[in-house]
Amino acid sequence: MKWIKVKIDYYSKNLENTKNSLINIFEEIGIKEIEVVDFFSDNYLDYNINFKKENEIWSMIGYIIDNKFAKIKLNIIYDNLLEFSDNNEDFIYEIYTSKCSDDDWKDEWKKYFHTVNITDNIVIKPSWSTYEPKENETVIEIDPGMAFGTGTHDTTALCVEFLEKYAKNRKKLLDIGCGSGILMLIGKKLGVEKVTGIDIDKKVEKVVHENFEKNNIKENYDLIIGNLVDKINEKYDLVVSNILVDVLTELLDSVEKILEDEAIIIFSGILDGKEEKFSEKAKQLNLVQIDRNEKNGWVSLVFKYKKILEELNV
Repeated sequence: MKWIKVKIDYYSKNLENTKNSLINIFEEIGIKEIEVVDFFSDNYLDYNINFKKENEIWSMIGYIIDNKFAKIKLNIIYDNLLEFSDNNEDFIYEIYTSKCSDDDWKDEWKKYFHTVNITDNIVIKPSWSTYEPKENETVIEIDPGMAFGTGTHDTTALCVEFLEKYAKNRKKLLDIGCGSGILMLIGKKLGVEKVTGIDIDKKVEKVVHENFEKNNIKENYDLIIGNLVDKINEKYDLVVSNILVDVLTELLDSVEKILEDEAIIIFSGILDGKEEKFSEKAKQLNLVQIDRNEKNGWVSLVFKYKKILEELNV
């Protein structure tokens, strides 16, 4: 697979806040494995004229799949950087792009993927790491591959917290936009009888099957290649989707057809500035919000599907 490496060198009087803003710019287009390089340089010749008066230059690196959507995503980054620069006079930046292959990036993301307690009881561990679980801890071993999340992002953590809370006694889980299969795996470990994932990217097939094998799960899971719920012909009592809010908003138009009455739906990947608009649309459907949580500007919402509302409106 081919990739585009995006590197932003920048300076600001408030480097920490700027770093968080740039991370949000990357994450808005789905880049969740981000390398942040904080360093001090006294050699201004390393940089172009924009940085010659500054000593402390930071960098941020992310990777975009080099496909038909790459140009759109790059343009979003360019536009957001310009807007941020217009609103922050002390912000100086340069952006560089270069093409690379799987081999070039194969080990890069491993630098910042380590064993982590995503909740008090759920531990995410890469296969190259060793970990001795504590009492009551559930360890999920995954190798996400370069195109999918490691399971340690705030939006995923929010999903996992809600899965711990709502998965009990649920029989069928559907993960829409399943990626590496991390939420499917956690649902299975939490006792859901059967888990299904759907993703538009054909590469998930290999990654998901390998991750289930690593966790010694060989049955009662299924994987579908398709867009949102287009190929779903069953109904589920637990649904989770951790994708960009614009896609979640589109999903609202068709999600009811795959929900059992009283189903629980967990949505994550919602920027706090877009929560109100998303919630307003959800309220127009037969979805009743029952829970909410947020981390670092990301919001996760939980709804219960009430089919009776539809009957009362007839």
